[in-house]
Amino acid sequence: MKYWTKKIFSLLRNPRFAGDLLLSLGVLLWFYLYYFNVLLAGYLAQLPYNPVNDELLNALPSVNLDFIASNYIYLLFAVFTAWVLAREPQRMPFYIKLFTLMYFSKFIILPTTSLTYPANAIHETWDPIYNDLFFSGHTAFPFLCYLITRDKTKYLRYFFLMSTLVEASGVLLMKIHYAIDVYAAPFITYGIYKMGHNLLRKNYKAYDLLLPESLRE
Repeated sequence: MKYWTKKIFSLLRNPRFAGDLLLSLGVLLWFYLYYFNVLLAGYLAQLPYNPVNDELLNALPSVNLDFIASNYIYLLFAVFTAWVLAREPQRMPFYIKLFTLMYFSKFIILPTTSLTYPANAIHETWDPIYNDLFFSGHTAFPFLCYLITRDKTKYLRYFFLMSTLVEASGVLLMKIHYAIDVYAAPFITYGIYKMGHNLLRKNYKAYDLLLPESLRE
């Protein structure tokens, strides 16, 4: 605990790190809370209902897996956040930017894919936005966590990879996503992961030297 506390305080005492962390978090929250939940939500809500035929969904039963589609994502977020804080707190600004890039990509694609939710959808109890389709954020979020941790953890990477399959299966069985939304998510997410590391490669290493030498891994 003392080791971890020294890491965190050595970072937060640096104005550049603290400013980057707050700015990165602020941009992510603005995109999600205002752009998506206010501006984009209004556009998505007024789309005329036009479900597309999806043969995979037609073949699947409708199963209410609201816990998987809704609450499980919070567990994934908590586990990933705990791992970052414990292992790589100096990279918090970079990882926030990476997730911002993923959600920014999703939010700019959404207005160009004006589809509404599939027939027989079982909507999530907590989310009033039903036409948030291409690409599947439920699938993309754990897959990005997997890409980040795959070369850094022994077991946690498998948890995120399996969670990707669990979330993908859940949204298909609830029919709140078309099959193409789920198919495309890992490919788009991988592209975003590589793009983020290329565009923000300096930010990835920017704060390693802020840690005392005895605290660097």
